[in-house]
Amino acid sequence: MAQEIREGSYKKGFVARILGEQPTSIQKVYFWLMMLSLLMWPLFLLVAAFLFDAPIRSNVDEICRIGMAMTILFYPVYLLPLIGLWFRLSKLIRATWLYYLCPLIPIAVFFMFAEIDSSEYAARKPEGYDPSTFERLNESFAKDIKHVYYCNEILEDADPKSFRALNDDYSADSQYVWYKEDVIEGANPQTFVAPEKNNSLDFSIGLAHDDHDYYSQNHPLHVADMSSFKQIDGSWAVDRQNVYYIGMEAEIGKDVVPIGDFCTFHALNDFYASDSKNVYYKNNIVDGADPKTFAPLYGENNFGKDNNRVYYKARATSIRDLDALKHRNMDYGLYEAFHTDGKIVYNPELMAMPDGSDFATIHRVESYRDWYADKNRVYYENRLLPEANPQTFKVFPIHYVSEGHVSNNNKNFNYSYDGNRVYYRDSLMLGVDVASFICGYDYVDSISFAFDKNRYYQGSPNPRLEKLRQRK
Repeated sequence: MAQEIREGSYKKGFVARILGEQPTSIQKVYFWLMMLSLLMWPLFLLVAAFLFDAPIRSNVDEICRIGMAMTILFYPVYLLPLIGLWFRLSKLIRATWLYYLCPLIPIAVFFMFAEIDSSEYAARKPEGYDPSTFERLNESFAKDIKHVYYCNEILEDADPKSFRALNDDYSADSQYVWYKEDVIEGANPQTFVAPEKNNSLDFSIGLAHDDHDYYSQNHPLHVADMSSFKQIDGSWAVDRQNVYYIGMEAEIGKDVVPIGDFCTFHALNDFYASDSKNVYYKNNIVDGADPKTFAPLYGENNFGKDNNRVYYKARATSIRDLDALKHRNMDYGLYEAFHTDGKIVYNPELMAMPDGSDFATIHRVESYRDWYADKNRVYYENRLLPEANPQTFKVFPIHYVSEGHVSNNNKNFNYSYDGNRVYYRDSLMLGVDVASFICGYDYVDSISFAFDKNRYYQGSPNPRLEKLRQRK
């Protein structure tokens, strides 16, 4: 009798009650390991919160995201019933191993929703597309019997019959070549070759080409000699006549300079290159630089030196040996550092500052802007700002205006103020109302603007700017 009572009590234990009958020792240990997985649930819940960050593409996409989120969210709710059900099922069909596959069920459900969500069923389709002939060519391009689509928008003038996607950015038909949604003027669709997709960590710009030119995105380089043309890296390309700068902020088709020596040309970094005759900074020849001894300074893109002097970008400075000077802020790199020989103070662009500049207190007013201040005065580059007070001097925020949106998460490059005085770079502006003054850049019209309640100082009125001017 006592033994029956003990067995009955044992069967009423937590694990036995969940599973429906007494488990073996291994099954009980496995049960508690499953319980420990609940400790990871808050981390998975955090992942679920990011499932809805990207825009919803379709109803199927929304259902799949909800399904993935619910699989994670309700894991603590369905875990115990799921374990019990799977244990009893394993007993029923006499397949003990089935019990140990229990954790695969929520994983399989999650990845089922994920797989459907990444399929064509969940992809957003163009408005008015023909479902019977619709074909997705790659991540960017699709077509049906009537139209060609780039990112689900109709690609104007494209011929569906002859259209082909060359990669995710380039495409062509019998008449035109496109970079994304822009026609590449003058490109030959019969001979056009798109750059291969780069799957490595090398972010160099790949150039496309046809039988008569090379292209960076939709911009022709206007190559002078196709037979000798070669791309050096992501910043430089050459032929026997010219150097082509194709790197950061390049004006493709305009950043061309005559080459000194094609055979010896080589890149020094992203902004500097040289051959046996010249040193190049982007699309400029660095006048006076000695190519035999020139080298970038401390690995910086914008600073270099030869045996004669130090250079900032394409400009020769009056500094012969930077190491002989005393420095401040060098821990932040040369672009934030100040230097002195004991008499002259040099700003981060290595310009000599006016006499009397205080090396101990001089600093950049705003990061990446060209205003400086010390305890006594304010400067723009190396020029004094008349009457500016370093204690109250500030830089205006820059307003970035696009269609229906304004942001001001940065400071302006050109406009600053001190009390009631407003400056354009180093020039004092007269008659400006500081309280209503706004400056920035209009991305729609690609213009800079500045105005107060009385007038425009830069740019011209349009509905977006007038709305900003009225503080709406």
